[in-house]
Amino acid sequence: MSPPMRPRLLWVAALVGALAATGGCFRASTRDEAPPPRGKTMDEYLAVAEPARLRRPADTREADAMRLHVIDVGQGAAALLEFPCGAVLVDTGGEKNRLFDSEPPLIAYLDAFFARRPDLDRTLALLVVTHPHIDHTRGIAAVLARYRVRNVIDNGDVREDEGGRPQLAMHEWLSRHPQVGHLDLTRSEIDPRNGATGPIVDPIGGCAASQVDPVVRALWSGDVGRETADHDPNDDSVILRVDFGEASFLLTGDIEVKGIAGLLARYAAAPRLLDADVYVVPHHGSRHSSTAELVARVSPQVAVISAGPYERHLGEEEEYTARAFGHPSQVSIDHLLQPKVGVSGTRPRPIQVWIGQRGAWKGTESQFVRETLSAAIYATSWDGTVVVTGYANGWIEVATTRR
Repeated sequence: MSPPMRPRLLWVAALVGALAATGGCFRASTRDEAPPPRGKTMDEYLAVAEPARLRRPADTREADAMRLHVIDVGQGAAALLEFPCGAVLVDTGGEKNRLFDSEPPLIAYLDAFFARRPDLDRTLALLVVTHPHIDHTRGIAAVLARYRVRNVIDNGDVREDEGGRPQLAMHEWLSRHPQVGHLDLTRSEIDPRNGATGPIVDPIGGCAASQVDPVVRALWSGDVGRETADHDPNDDSVILRVDFGEASFLLTGDIEVKGIAGLLARYAAAPRLLDADVYVVPHHGSRHSSTAELVARVSPQVAVISAGPYERHLGEEEEYTARAFGHPSQVSIDHLLQPKVGVSGTRPRPIQVWIGQRGAWKGTESQFVRETLSAAIYATSWDGTVVVTGYANGWIEVATTRR
């Protein structure tokens, strides 16, 4: 079944606090003079009257809504898909260092979610592990120990390293829980005309709470057991597409340039499978993710990036933070800002953010600039947890928990 036509109308509504008013730019390296700020200043933006807000269409029903929770786990990824009749968790990872540990906030968020949704009986209909890197797999054991999991999908990659061991432990757990559905998804199993679906990939249906039946498809994965020196596991990420009525979501894992080229070629004859309203940007908004061609194919109304905050900086030689990597990258943001084919929605108020010009590499320090964004580009880096609500009629709303 082809995904439905996308809605023509979108308004992005955000629950936000006061905006920071500091301007200018910052470079971690002091060898060069700081470049001038890009775009208008915050004062110039705020001097312009806020546009009149559109109202929800009359046929917008609270009961017929799904929510994408991009949980703030620092430099990593964990996304909760909340449906009227079930829940799916995509990745459990996050940052861990002397300043931050992603597992407690992840578990606290899930506990609060299940307290609000007692009808779900602390059950995840599906756990998806996009690929075995530690910033995506760190919390697997805690999730399996604390919540009931009905089905599991991963890309089957076998890796005896820090990121792979939690996935291998999950496989061992699955061997002791044969009642749990499990799919080591391979690319060859995915239909390039419709993606892959079925009772494990798509265990969510309608129920008394809502008759809307979400359609969950896997569009991409890797080859089971492949581990070679010249291959990047990011490019084997499980990619999901979710259609909830007329609202559509694309979750892309950590796929990068080489994998994106293959993804675009694979769906050249079915481009609508990549066309989505809400786009979770690959690989924490790195410079090697979210190519101009992919953004044009998705043509999103809202983009969400999962990455750590600029403010967290350890000053260590090997530092796994957004600050060290230069995330989110200017390259990725510029792709999202392409005229006509980039992000079409707008934030209710512009925001000043730190955007990476380069990451720390071979002794050089990372470099960031301060920039003002008005497009509907959200990031856990500057927004905290981002919750995107998609209604069955195609209406989209965004709520954030600002730092």
